[in-house]
Amino acid sequence: MSEKEKLMYGAIAALAAAILLALAVLAALLSGTGQQAEEPLATPTPTPAPTPEPPFSIADQSAHPALLPAPEDGVFRPDGFMTRGEMVLALARLTEGLETKETTRRRSVLPAEEHRLAVAGMSGTGLPPEPDGFRPQWPMERQELRALLEALGKQLKDPAGEAARDCAEDLTSSGYVTRREAALVLQALAGREMLEGERLLLGRCVPADLTTEDADWLAIADAVTQGDPPQPEPGVYWLNGWVYAADENGDPVRNGTVGVWSFGPDGRYTTGIEALDRRLVRALQESGAIGLTGRDALEAVYLYVKNDFEYKVTPADAQPEEDGATGWEFARAARFFQYGGGTCFGYAAAFGLLARCLGEDAKIVSATINEYDAPHSFVVIPEDGTDWIYDVELEDARPERHGDLELFHILNYQIYNYWYTPDW
Repeated sequence: MSEKEKLMYGAIAALAAAILLALAVLAALLSGTGQQAEEPLATPTPTPAPTPEPPFSIADQSAHPALLPAPEDGVFRPDGFMTRGEMVLALARLTEGLETKETTRRRSVLPAEEHRLAVAGMSGTGLPPEPDGFRPQWPMERQELRALLEALGKQLKDPAGEAARDCAEDLTSSGYVTRREAALVLQALAGREMLEGERLLLGRCVPADLTTEDADWLAIADAVTQGDPPQPEPGVYWLNGWVYAADENGDPVRNGTVGVWSFGPDGRYTTGIEALDRRLVRALQESGAIGLTGRDALEAVYLYVKNDFEYKVTPADAQPEEDGATGWEFARAARFFQYGGGTCFGYAAAFGLLARCLGEDAKIVSATINEYDAPHSFVVIPEDGTDWIYDVELEDARPERHGDLELFHILNYQIYNYWYTPDW
């Protein structure tokens, strides 16, 4: 081989070596590790959402787990619809701890996992068997829930099985399953003793859109409460449309008195006259005070007494009360509501009791006014050591009688001289 050929072959070998080296470097860059550059990059697998832990086990009721999640905004919306996904998962979590009949091969009737797994175990219940057909955000129909409960009734031991069958029989009408109905069904299946209503109220566990006038308020509040209700501080509380009190141990006050309030065996403020208690509840509703707080609620009942009633003298109310007398306000208020009005004593009694129903420390005063020592009645509500006077009768609704006055939340001597002793 000539010298020229040797040089040519040497150049070719060097070029080939350089090309191989470049390819090796490129492979290392592509793989990040210098290995297996020829394999395609793997598509990242999304991390699955964590499966929610079942909040309820029928085997351990001591912890009182929630049957339904507590509403984040404090509003339960009892007449809103329950979605398929919510209902299926609530049933799944609840029935996870229920016993099945010995003859039943439990095949995860309602597994507490993703919606698709729950649907997979519901063959024969009437719901679509495939995940794509389930549509968990759709409202659940009553006939769908009925089919689910009938299936559970066949597989669960009594009393849970019997409860499931009874609930299924009650779902005769068509339409959507409401959140109220869902809570009642879950309570029936759980078969547990509900928490004490007064403790739920004082622990502020009752959704804001429920009042104790709702027949299902206790079942719903219990269903969304996780664990024991918080212990309240001692004091008087306006909760869900009525007044309750907690003693120094945080227990509800029953058959006792705190300040101007008396409480019955149910722990609820009472005037001692059942018909008057009902009339006060109606007045709170008609005035619009329910749903308001603080001064807005107080002004609502003040204007209600002022505008919806009139000055009149009935035979039983013709004589004034003595200065400093107490205990007369309940009978006067009852007659005021019965006859659609009364004297200043009736006005003060009606407004003062409504103020107490709002949690205000309202003192209903029998005293005198101005230099003539004229008998008069008004309401005093202390705030931070200052007595504020509310004189709804003297303000009155009729233009010809003091129509230009505003006597809501005034100081003594600001307009009139009120002669009374502050500790009455």
